[in-house]
Amino acid sequence: MALSIFSQLNDRASIRQSPLSVAAIRHDLGVSRERMARVLDVSSRTVARWEDQQQLPSNRWLVQVLVQLQNIVDLGLESLTREGLHIFMTSPQPVFGNRSGIELVEAGEAETVYGELASLYEGYLGL
Repeated sequence: MALSIFSQLNDRASIRQSPLSVAAIRHDLGVSRERMARVLDVSSRTVARWEDQQQLPSNRWLVQVLVQLQNIVDLGLESLTREGLHIFMTSPQPVFGNRSGIELVEAGEAETVYGELASLYEGYLGL
């Protein structure tokens, strides 16, 4: 059975360059608390509480989504400028059928976003 991109990445200790933080991930993605809440399927007050108390969710699925987002952020900041990553994640992209990267993550397609960032990192522009 083939491993997903994220499964393969989680086996490498050097992938995560930054500690896992809801506030940092949200800031790096350039999204509001409300948008982050929709991605995680929680309330914006819950996101605010996690950020204010510097906590992570206790739900394993939510932590896995945060790990995927952190991997996207880490590779995105290697491939693009911070502003470029914000645009990539929040603006409609032709390569994503005119959806934004964050819309794909919200739809459970984080691997597609990561794959496109990996292509950018390697120098292939599929846009």
